[in-house]
Amino acid sequence: MFQRLKPLLTGVVLAPLLLLGTAPLALASQPAAQPASQPASGSGSADGSQTVQREVSFEVQNVNRSAIPCEADGKTYTVRGTITGPQEALDDPQAVTLFLHGLSYGEFFGNYSEQPGYNFAEKQAAAGHVTVTVDRLGYDSSDKPDGTGICFGSRADIAHQIVTQLRSGAYQATDATTAPAFPEVVLAGHSVGGIIAQAAAYSFGDIDGLMVLSYSDTTVSPAAMGALETAIAACKAGGSVSEGNPGAPGYVYFGADTPEMFIKAHFFTQNADPVVVNTTAALRNMDPCGDITSYMAAADTNKANIASITTPTLVLIGGEDAIYPIQAEEQAALLTGVQDITSVTIPATGHALTLHNTKDQFSAEVSAWLDTHGFGSSQMGQMPSGGADTGVPGTPPVEDTNDDATGLAALAGALIIAAAGIFTTRRRTTVNTN
Repeated sequence: MFQRLKPLLTGVVLAPLLLLGTAPLALASQPAAQPASQPASGSGSADGSQTVQREVSFEVQNVNRSAIPCEADGKTYTVRGTITGPQEALDDPQAVTLFLHGLSYGEFFGNYSEQPGYNFAEKQAAAGHVTVTVDRLGYDSSDKPDGTGICFGSRADIAHQIVTQLRSGAYQATDATTAPAFPEVVLAGHSVGGIIAQAAAYSFGDIDGLMVLSYSDTTVSPAAMGALETAIAACKAGGSVSEGNPGAPGYVYFGADTPEMFIKAHFFTQNADPVVVNTTAALRNMDPCGDITSYMAAADTNKANIASITTPTLVLIGGEDAIYPIQAEEQAALLTGVQDITSVTIPATGHALTLHNTKDQFSAEVSAWLDTHGFGSSQMGQMPSGGADTGVPGTPPVEDTNDDATGLAALAGALIIAAAGIFTTRRRTTVNTN
């Protein structure tokens, strides 16, 4: 039904925009806002305790003991990030979700402070859950090795090492006498983070829950495959030096050489705030060549091994994902060894799940799945406000302004949100008791 209704949504959305003299992509053409500073703490959680954030760091070995065949440099590095959760949940740790970002991103994808209302980790804390967001090796605050010395196999191994440290408390956390040790660890991977999370699950078998977000092992858009071929060629030519001071050799942009290319691949701009779209495009990162060149081997290894995964799994994707254009149940169908699997497709949402107007629905779906499986709080908290939830009821808050362009964009957004009500979220849970 979704595919049959898609043209109808396009007509309903484009008509009011054309009447306003505003094309959908023009919504993302406003100047990006300046990034805000990192919030010190969030609001209260579902159990009434204060939400806190602490910087964390993990010492890891860049080795590959996973099933994915690729080479790593074997050196020791530091992966840095943030732990976010209710104070009581950190004082009495039970479960934590380790959140891995995809290509072009960084920790900011799950711990977004540039615009209010978009911080996934804080939303999870408000619902009673603890989340660890990290810059994967080679990104932003984490160490930056030569980009050719990292690969998806070592990524899975590093994820396994961080999971082990989260269980034992053998990592560093600021403002804490001892780092919390969690008996249960859920591993979530967005985009190619899904490759890493699945590979860690079938290679090491030491996680309690798995989330595969905005990823497919079988379906990649022609545009994304073309971007991969271009990036591989750039890597074979030596790549470039990464961002940061000092930078490291062997990095390239994956289909995101310009902000416009990134926006086209990652956002369904008809249901996203243009300020957030542009701000995020300005934050995009270069990617290590080792990830780029090991992608196909990793995807093939996943297809050969994911049937051996048995841990409870959530598969979630946006219905307008331009990189992996599938419905969630298609990826879920590959995980034949999982007896308890939930698939969710959120409509009117692109690849950047945490950064669309449906951000609150995404966070609520994750929280509900964690609650259902006993990972953290048994009570759903009120999702913090900051924009439309499913894009169906109400509109995002708009400040008073005399700027006619802002008023027109707000009106267009309201009409888009109303149009999105045509869709129904696709959700399926299968529990196999055999």
